[in-house]
Amino acid sequence: MKPAVKTALIIFLATRISLSVWAIIVLTTVPLPGEPDEAVRPYLGEPILDDSIAGLLLGPWQRFDSQHYLRIARQGYDNVADSVFPPLYPLTIRVLGALFGGSATANLTVAILISNLAFLGLLILLYRVTETELGHRFATRTLVRLAIFPTGFFLLAPYTESLFILLAVGSIWAARKGQFWLAGGLGFLASLTRLTGWILVVPLVYEWWRQSRITHHASRFTFQTLIATALPGLGTAVFLLWRWRAGLPPLGKIYEQYWYQTTGFPGRDLGTAVNTFFLGGTARVGEFTLVFDFLTAFFLLGTTIWTFRRLGTTYGLYSALLLLFMLLPASENFKPLYSFSRYALAFFPTFMLLGVAGERPWLNRLILYPSIILYLYFSGQFFLWGWVA
Repeated sequence: MKPAVKTALIIFLATRISLSVWAIIVLTTVPLPGEPDEAVRPYLGEPILDDSIAGLLLGPWQRFDSQHYLRIARQGYDNVADSVFPPLYPLTIRVLGALFGGSATANLTVAILISNLAFLGLLILLYRVTETELGHRFATRTLVRLAIFPTGFFLLAPYTESLFILLAVGSIWAARKGQFWLAGGLGFLASLTRLTGWILVVPLVYEWWRQSRITHHASRFTFQTLIATALPGLGTAVFLLWRWRAGLPPLGKIYEQYWYQTTGFPGRDLGTAVNTFFLGGTARVGEFTLVFDFLTAFFLLGTTIWTFRRLGTTYGLYSALLLLFMLLPASENFKPLYSFSRYALAFFPTFMLLGVAGERPWLNRLILYPSIILYLYFSGQFFLWGWVA
């Protein structure tokens, strides 16, 4: 068995089994109320899975955004609040779930299966990318850093994290190898998975330009291959055009009405967080998650600069644009830095660099041990319907 596959399988099985056991322990120790409460535990019309094997293995993942994806799979975009989520992931759930009867249990099983297979594929691909770009000795540590990042359990949840990151890594890696139509196609799918997918256009165009200047194979760098690098932007445009034709409200209005976010000057939420910490602001006062999101923002800023220096402009542009996109939303009194620590998972170059940093034993331990503790804490909160990211 190839090292990439072997290492990925070990890490995947270790995290998958550990999380399932941890969920059972958490929910056995602190059982949830039997009665639904849509204000606190919004199941959004999905039946609560809380008994038998389904309750043990599937029930803990019926949380937050998972329910939106499942509702889209069940009834499309009938609820306008769901229309901020691009269609690839829920549509795939609907199609594959129908093969198994289309029940709520089937859809949730399929949703988890898609995310888990995408996570396994991501581990294999990221191992190979790291091995090529940095060297074999950093590959395993890179995977471990990603898998046990404090919010890394979302990679196994019925969320779009694993699928999006797999497509983003594949897109940039294909471009690095000069396969621009493949890169564009994967980027197109990424933009139909997450709204941030459009940012792949910039690193792809840059990589096309960089390679065109250093190669003598002009046939690979035609106008047609340049067009291929724009496909991620086309995916976002197709989704936005469909929303307009369907008569759905603008995304900005949906985010403001249902998600309590507006678009402002990049980083305004950082000021809101500082105001909360030191000046008596009221946004999520006392919540440890806000502190962690705040620290994550500066951590990503630092590693993005490091990415330019160590991994090059292509990876640096991806991280920089992703960070800029994440800093645009503002939420004054609800959840500033909304889901920042979860979105950090998409910064795969950061985890490659953490693999490098772990070469020093003391720094390796400094990264590893707090990550494991926070991983257990945040995942436990998630299973108990506590907001994490």
